[in-house]
Amino acid sequence: MWQPLAASVFLVVLLCAEGSLSECKWFPVLNSFDNLGGDQDIFYEQHVVHKVREVFKELTDSAIDPNDRDARSQLPFSSQDAKASIRTGHYSGMTPVVTVTFQEPVHSVRQKQEQLQIEMRAAPFRIMEDCDSEEVCKMCWYTPMPFMNGSAVMDVMISSSNLGLPVQHKRFSINMNGYVRSFENKIVFRIGSQLVALNKFLNLTDPSRPLWSTHLRVPVLILGNIPQNKIVLISDMDFENCYPVEKGFSSSIVDTIATESTLFIRQNQLVYYFTGHYPVLHMNTSGSEFWTRVLNSVCVKRLNPVFFPKNDSEFVIALGGGWQEGEFFLITVKDGIVTASGALRSKRKNVCDFMRFSKCSIVWAAFSTVDNKFYLLVSEEGTNDHFIVAYYREEEYFEQIYDIPQFVPKASDKGFVMLLGMEQYTNTTLVPRGLALNPYDDIFYIWGNVILQSNDMKNYIYLSNFPGKPPIKYFVLSFSGAIAFVTDTDEVWVAKESSTEVKKVYPSKAWSVYNTLQVMNGVDGYDLTRKHAIITIFFDRDGMQELVYREDPGTNGRIIKRRFPLDEVLTYDQLISTPHKEIMHNGLNYIRFTHHCPFAIIRMVQLPQPQRFTRMEHYRVRPPEIMEKTGFHDSKSLMVYQGLVYQLLQLHSAYHRSYADPVHDPTWRWWKNKKQDAEYYYYVASNWKSSGGIYVDMANYAKIYNLMPNNLLPHMIYLDKKTEYTFSVYLSIRNTKQSMGETAEENSLHYMWLTAILAHPEYIHVSLQRHELISRGSVLYLVTIADTGIYPIQQLSGKNLLKSSATLKVAHSGMNCYGYTAHRPEIKGTVVVGINIGCPPGKRLAFDITYTKNYTEEKNKRYFDCVVPDPEMPCFYFSDVFYPFFLIQDMVTGDSGRFNGSYIFTIIGGGPYSVDNIQYYTKEEVQLYNTWNGSDAAIWLRADGEEDMVNLEGFQVLSQANPGILWVCQTNSPCYDIVPISMSAPEYYFVVKVSNRGVDQTTYCDYALEFIVHIHGLRLSTSRSLYLLKKKKVRIIDIAIPGDSRVTEKQLEKNLKIGLQRLWHKLVQMVPVVIDTLGAVPKELGK
Repeated sequence: MWQPLAASVFLVVLLCAEGSLSECKWFPVLNSFDNLGGDQDIFYEQHVVHKVREVFKELTDSAIDPNDRDARSQLPFSSQDAKASIRTGHYSGMTPVVTVTFQEPVHSVRQKQEQLQIEMRAAPFRIMEDCDSEEVCKMCWYTPMPFMNGSAVMDVMISSSNLGLPVQHKRFSINMNGYVRSFENKIVFRIGSQLVALNKFLNLTDPSRPLWSTHLRVPVLILGNIPQNKIVLISDMDFENCYPVEKGFSSSIVDTIATESTLFIRQNQLVYYFTGHYPVLHMNTSGSEFWTRVLNSVCVKRLNPVFFPKNDSEFVIALGGGWQEGEFFLITVKDGIVTASGALRSKRKNVCDFMRFSKCSIVWAAFSTVDNKFYLLVSEEGTNDHFIVAYYREEEYFEQIYDIPQFVPKASDKGFVMLLGMEQYTNTTLVPRGLALNPYDDIFYIWGNVILQSNDMKNYIYLSNFPGKPPIKYFVLSFSGAIAFVTDTDEVWVAKESSTEVKKVYPSKAWSVYNTLQVMNGVDGYDLTRKHAIITIFFDRDGMQELVYREDPGTNGRIIKRRFPLDEVLTYDQLISTPHKEIMHNGLNYIRFTHHCPFAIIRMVQLPQPQRFTRMEHYRVRPPEIMEKTGFHDSKSLMVYQGLVYQLLQLHSAYHRSYADPVHDPTWRWWKNKKQDAEYYYYVASNWKSSGGIYVDMANYAKIYNLMPNNLLPHMIYLDKKTEYTFSVYLSIRNTKQSMGETAEENSLHYMWLTAILAHPEYIHVSLQRHELISRGSVLYLVTIADTGIYPIQQLSGKNLLKSSATLKVAHSGMNCYGYTAHRPEIKGTVVVGINIGCPPGKRLAFDITYTKNYTEEKNKRYFDCVVPDPEMPCFYFSDVFYPFFLIQDMVTGDSGRFNGSYIFTIIGGGPYSVDNIQYYTKEEVQLYNTWNGSDAAIWLRADGEEDMVNLEGFQVLSQANPGILWVCQTNSPCYDIVPISMSAPEYYFVVKVSNRGVDQTTYCDYALEFIVHIHGLRLSTSRSLYLLKKKKVRIIDIAIPGDSRVTEKQLEKNLKIGLQRLWHKLVQMVPVVIDTLGAVPKELGK
């Protein structure tokens, strides 16, 4: 839920010109209300803001809810802009569009698992300053910077409205920084002292080092291993910015790993952690004040990362050294609490004992969170022998799965060698240094002075295109098909997963060509003479990135993050290495390059609308309309914009209600009371008479369910049981001019074949239907990626999904095919689609209160509501059969339909008269009250009398064909003989749990739902009724509610109140009992 705190901060969107109006780029800056147009701040704290609410109260002529709501936003930024280019962009119609995508947290508590983004059109804002000749000297664009409780990582995409200046879209990571605080009106780091002069501790000769973190879940990255220094580099924007921080340890900081809430460092053999201050996350700690040591009695020689969480926890592996060589430990982070295991052993034996070695060491350890299994690279001391040993965490035992060859195999001209035991070997010793595992394609790597690749961890191939000298220093997976690795001499090599091609991209001739072209274009950061040092190579959402250090004249050194030009370098490498010859055509001389690519054009066509498969919920908002004729917003209208965005997100957050709304849309509750006045508000605004000078059009704040694919294949899709994802791939050969000099066989349809590689063929099936369009020189493949329906796990929405992938590759394309876009060349021919198998996020089961109420009234020929009706929770009468109905609601596509599967209906709690009296039952009590076991404790029975439709535990299995329920409240049940506290019959609130787990075979979703049912008119026990009749001389006055369906509910309530008033006027004391219907026993006073 949204907390009642708000940070008055806006996202500033500025346009920066690089020398001319034709070379511009986006840059974001965060500002608070008090610092609009100012310098960059750090996104780190929350505070209450009342200004938004005060402004909202003035907007009486807009269809908005003026009530107090939680309006929060945080973040601060700015940039040095070219004033002329911004004005030119604005007056030529250009408007930035900012899309903020929230990264779901590791432990989703405050929100359900979901993919969520909001698209906001920026509002132009004039910055007031002295202006000699222009009405507008300086301006920028603003949007609110929203954030979601539970998420500390936000992806911000800035794009153009496609009017005015052509500016390429740009992605940024804007994250919360939980490692800073305010001190004497300044921002200081909690983890150490911030430094300024980079050249005092960085050097152009420093080697690069790996950047380790939980994949895509980390708000603050940390990078250490700066030689002979106790300094780390910190960034909360994926190194778009960077802060060097020094801590006074006794020796250098080496290994560094970042998780969502905690930073880890190794200093010599000691391991420390620091937990950030993240109130937005579900944390069981307020955060650290000092670095805290963990594994106090362990000599740690190395930390290994674990890139994916499991069971709402993140992990770090520590390898023992010295006298603890051969031991390994698991550090766990859950909700900010750090715990460490003891040495992981099997029957008190470590891996050396298991392998029967007198002494051994663990070189590297990888943890598969999918299989809950460790893979250890074990080396026997004093020998050249290395082994892969698996450790099963749950069962606590070791298994040797592979003996690594002692020598490097002889290379093959095919680029790979299958290790079958029959291959030849060189005299070079094979030295493995580490392991890597990609859970999406299930490929396992052993790397060092070789690369061994396996799909089952038992059978390997040797990628012989990598020479092995110098050996690999660190290995980087993108988890989306690309691999990069850096050698001891900082050579950068790349490869494609599910392929055997390996290429060196830096230093290389192709890199030199690219660097020269950038210098000729005047691009910042490139130079022909001055060198740079690679700090690290890593992947983010935009692909392969490099962090470099430069010592430019007049500076103290600077760190630059830039996209590694992988596609450009591979393209130039093709032009450099491809043979060519001169040919004569139509009397003209041409240079003909040999085409290694079997196709000329490849396109994805006929794609379905993406949201059903990407599961991305999408909101679209626009700034409020203003009455200012210049079109520039002021701080007041920006406050309104901020409040509207946060009201919208609050409605989104609150929509996870157990009762289904009549309209399946989170915004329905916002506009439902004022929608009928929308035309009037528009009329007032069109006459420039809106109150507060601001008009809010409700159509500008909507949830979008029909985004278009734009012929772009999504990076990730979700498949439920038997779900299919279908699209087409269009391939075309080269035309006559492009293929001049080639033979018919070199440019033929028979050379174009699409292949598919599956990570989990037992769970995924791919169908490729080929259609040859001979007259067009093209081939059309109809591709269907389908779930086989045999995945054995049924889980909650978005939980415990199986990571998988499908790789579509044009045969013989490899890294040989490229095409040119408007901005740069791109390598084509291979597409990797990540696949999550299981219950997709954004699906839920909801109690259909509207249909349940109507159907129950129809079947029982009557409906009795409570004396005091609650429209949010209508009552149901105890003596009537209860017919519950449920909806399957898709929060992403907007679909809402009847749930027709089977389900288990159980009462798990309850209490009389008020929801505050509800108590949840124990497991034994739930079994007792919901099964027919002869204990006279049942709360309810099936209306159809069936007794055989039960699961293994004895719980009743219901369906929409037979949903009827009888309330019985037997003698030993908690709702038996409830003592009345007023003139009305007893009431009871039951907590109902509905789940299709184990009884519904149509989906992977466990549609677990808990909701409250309000039941009134419970009967008293016979003994209590007779006791009251015996002890009191009474006469029965029947005030039963008539069962005539023609009488309205309001009339029934009115008649009941009149009857009660008459009784009180007769001065009687009422002792309520139930005799069939609602009755009363009076005792006249004075007798």
